[in-house]
This record gives sequence, structure tokens and C-alpha cells, in this order.
Amino acid sequence: MVRLYRWLAGFLTLVGSLALASYLFWLGWTHFGPRKPDVSALRRQVAGQVVPSVIEDLRTNRASVRTVALLHRANDPADYVTDLLRANIGQSGVVDLLDAPVGEKLERALNLRLASVGELEAAVREGRRLGAQAVIFGTVHAFESFPGGAKLDLEISLADVAERQVLFTRRYSKEIPSGPFSPAAIEERASAIGSAQRLLAWAVIVLLLPVFTISFIRAMVRKESNRANAFTLGIYTAADALLAYLFLGAGLASLLSALLFVLVVGLAFAYNVFIMTFALKMER
Repeated sequence: MVRLYRWLAGFLTLVGSLALASYLFWLGWTHFGPRKPDVSALRRQVAGQVVPSVIEDLRTNRASVRTVALLHRANDPADYVTDLLRANIGQSGVVDLLDAPVGEKLERALNLRLASVGELEAAVREGRRLGAQAVIFGTVHAFESFPGGAKLDLEISLADVAERQVLFTRRYSKEIPSGPFSPAAIEERASAIGSAQRLLAWAVIVLLLPVFTISFIRAMVRKESNRANAFTLGIYTAADALLAYLFLGAGLASLLSALLFVLVVGLAFAYNVFIMTFALKMER
């Protein structure tokens, strides 16, 4: 029994040491290992406008192939265009898209540069290895932002593996301007500041705006008109909602961001009602 306890203690020590070493390795890799380039909001926006055209062309030119492998785009160091295509093509159901190989998933987890395929022969060989009827491959010729906007220049090809021939190929080029109040520009400016600081700045402005304009509020509630009160409450709440959009970057692109936007505007509405009630008491 004593020998069993010793063996068990040694085994647990070994497992604990391996777990600690693995954790320290992962921690060090996370901080000092390779990193993928960040993709700005404007670049994400232009990529999102190109992808629907790619899916529609696949629907039109897929012929009889169904099982398709999506290969990593050449010149896509951030993996963003490849990942966006994989997610949207898979969700559309236009083809039966094979899952990424385990090796590729491991390389992604370690933030390693993925091997890209931009030529027909290499794409066909990879498609055979993966057991696909066809492969989607191509090159990102340009995916960049500039002072006036952002652009994506993307070449996509669909090739039949058995026939070793391209079913269709097309080059997509899209450029969008960057306005100061566009959703992407607002998101990009907001991302430069921490979420907590932006929320605090919004809250301070919402709290002080009625205080600095209390004379206007008192003049409106003095009329003892429901229409005037509703107008005043609507103006302040609309201003708070606009500030929430500008400060918090609430593009309402997801359910969570929409719920956060509704929550903060609701709190601002309740605060404005409190201030107007207080102003009304001051007039009596």
C-alpha cells in the first residue's frame, strides 16, 4: 500500500509538473510568440461587401461539384479574408465545405503563418489530399486602408480536382470611402480608446448636459404642457442616444451590442425623467 501511495504521489507530481510547464510555455508563447496583423474596421467593411458576390458566383459556376475545400488565400497574412470566406460560404450552404485540417487549426492556434495556395497545380494536389471534388483558391492582391478609405482586390478560382481544370475565375475589386461619421470610422476611433473610458466619458456628458441646461428645462416644464415635456424629454434622450452611438461605437452589428445600446439609452431616459421631475418641483 505504501508503494502504491508513493507511485501515485510521483505520478501526480509528474502530471502537475507537465501541466505547469505547458501553462508557462503557452503563457510565454502568447506574449512573445508571433502575432497576426490586426484588420481595421474599414477593411472589414469592404471585405464584407465583396463576399456576397463571391458566394453568388460559386452558386452559378459550381457545376456538379458539391464537396469543396477552401484553401488559404495567398497574401492573406491576417487570415481575415480566408476566414470570412469560410464562414460565409459554410453558412450559405452553396457547397459542402470541408472543415479545415487539424494541422491548419493547430497553426492558427499558435498564430503561425499558414501555407497559401495560389496556383492551379498546387491547389489540385491539395484538393486530392483532402478528398475534395473541387477547391477554392486564389490571391489577395490588395487589402489595405488609406487616408481616404479602404480597398480589397481579390482573385477567386474554383477548380475541379478530377478534371484538373478551372471551372471559373474572377477578380473582385472594391473600394469604399471613409467618412467621419461612417460606422466603420466610428468603430475605428472608438477602438483606440478603452471600453471603460468611453463608457465613463459618455456617462459624464449625459449627467452634466441637463445640469448645464437646467434653465431651458425649467422653462419648458413651466409651460405645464404634456407636449412640451415630451418634446424636451425626446430631445435629451435623442442626444444621449447619438452620443452613445458615437462614443461606444454601437454599430448594432450583434445582439450583444444592440442590447448594450438599448440599456444605456434606457438609463439615460430614466435620468432625464428624474431631472425633469426635479425641475418641475423647483417651479412649484
